[in-house]
Amino acid sequence: GSNPIYGYSHFNRQYDQHMREWFTDERIVKLLLDCQQAGINTWQYSFNYEQKRQIPKLRAAGCKMQFICLAASWHYDEKMAQTPEAVLEGTIKCAQAAAEFKPIGIAFHGGATDILYRAGKIDQLKTYIDRVHDMGILAGISTHNPKILETLHAKGFANDFYMAGLHYLTRQPEDWMRDIGTLPLGDGFIASDPPKMAEAIRKADKPTLVYKVLAAGRKCQSEKQKRQAIDWAFQNIKPTDVALIGLYPRYSDQVTETTKMVRESLAQNS
Repeated sequence: GSNPIYGYSHFNRQYDQHMREWFTDERIVKLLLDCQQAGINTWQYSFNYEQKRQIPKLRAAGCKMQFICLAASWHYDEKMAQTPEAVLEGTIKCAQAAAEFKPIGIAFHGGATDILYRAGKIDQLKTYIDRVHDMGILAGISTHNPKILETLHAKGFANDFYMAGLHYLTRQPEDWMRDIGTLPLGDGFIASDPPKMAEAIRKADKPTLVYKVLAAGRKCQSEKQKRQAIDWAFQNIKPTDVALIGLYPRYSDQVTETTKMVRESLAQNS
C-alpha cells in the first residue's frame, strides 16, 4: 500500500505530516527494493503526481515490482466537483494519467464508488471499466461498504478485480446515527465492520485486494495483536484474495517483520 508513503495516516494531520516528511524519494526506493528482496512482488498505490519523479527512480534502481494504481478524480485535480458526473470523468482522466507508469491494474477509488452508489449512478462504472480495458489494463473497483460489494457482485460488471476495506470509513452522519446511534470523532474504526465486509468478500466471484487489515495501525499495539489481525484476514478471505498492508519502517524493520508473519500465517492456515 501507499497510505504511509503519501501521508494518509487515518489519525490526524500531524501524523500525516510525520509520514510525508520521512518518506523522501530515497526512502521510498529503499522500501520498495526491500519489499522486492523479501518476496513481495506488487505495490498498490494511489495516483500522485510525484510519481512522475519517483517511479523512474524506482525502475532505475532495479525495482521490478508490479504496480496496481488507485485512481480518483481528486487525485487528478482536487478542485473538481464531487458530483457523480465529475467524479466519473475525473477518475477516468486519472486512470489515463496513471497508464504512463504501466500498472497491471487501475481501480476506481472506494470513496468515488461510494459517491456513485449514493447517487443511484453505480451503473456508470461500466464506462470506467471499458475505458481502462481500452488501455489494455485490468480494471478494478474499490469500496468501503459491504452492501456496495454485494451490489457489484450481483450486477456482474466486467471488472477484473475488487478492492475492499475491512472498515467502513465512508459512512455519512445519517448512516452513523441509523446504524450505530452516535457520531465518531474522526475516522470511525469499529470492531463489528470486518466480519461484515469479509462475508461480502467471500461471496464476490473475483479476486479482492483487502485493505485496512491492521486498521491503519490500530491493531499494531503488540506483535501478538498484529499477528492475530493477519491470521484473521487470511482465515476470512478467499484463497485468490490479497491482504494489502501499509508499511512505515521508521522505527523497526516492518518489511521483515510483516512478511515473516504472513508466511507463518499462511503455513499455519493452509
